[in-house]
Amino acid sequence: MLHFVPQKELHSGRAADFAAFKIQFNNKELSPIRKSFSIFVKTNTLELLDQISKYIKLDALTEDFFRNETQTKTYAKGELLSQQNTYNRNVYYMEEGLARTYYFEKGKDITTNFYSEGKSFGSIDTIFNNVPSIYTIETLEESTITFCDYKKLEDLCAVSLTSANFSRFLLGNLMTQMSKRISSLQHMTAKEKYAQLLDENPNIILRAPLGMIASYLGISQETLSRIRSEI
Repeated sequence: MLHFVPQKELHSGRAADFAAFKIQFNNKELSPIRKSFSIFVKTNTLELLDQISKYIKLDALTEDFFRNETQTKTYAKGELLSQQNTYNRNVYYMEEGLARTYYFEKGKDITTNFYSEGKSFGSIDTIFNNVPSIYTIETLEESTITFCDYKKLEDLCAVSLTSANFSRFLLGNLMTQMSKRISSLQHMTAKEKYAQLLDENPNIILRAPLGMIASYLGISQETLSRIRSEI
């Protein structure tokens, strides 16, 4: 069964949660036979539309978009959904698994965010400014992700008020969460950022390498180890 769970308050101060809503799947009903990785899996479109309609009043054009323009794909651990210096206007929804965004600085990759189940993400710089993204998006686990081309949704906005409202809803949340992330980097201590990360992703320590977590927090692994021992 597919469930949409409304996001907690947008102004809760959380920096990493890019989700406008959470998506949860009963694994027994969404269990494709995986002969290989990076395979497409089928989803129940009618069920998806039924759940979305609980929060957004859908018109025929928007329903048709969700039926025909969204895809669900299972990625292997370590696959790149998007690479630095490329144009990628897809918007992603993590159904099951874990991914991160990162960029390179002085030869090191710096993690900017983690995306676990129910979170939405994409190359924000490309989507908003139509420029090559400075970020790479990578799966950290085998991940099942639903996605669509935001450009196609944007084109639909010209003829569908419902789609325009959904687009604003989605982009507004992406911008709000990006702003929160910047605010946390500027105003929170390393210990506060770590506590926030655990609050948003309670099992992140078991799922992501400590080096990535340290770079996300803007600290060394030694400092991270000290903070972990104090909490």
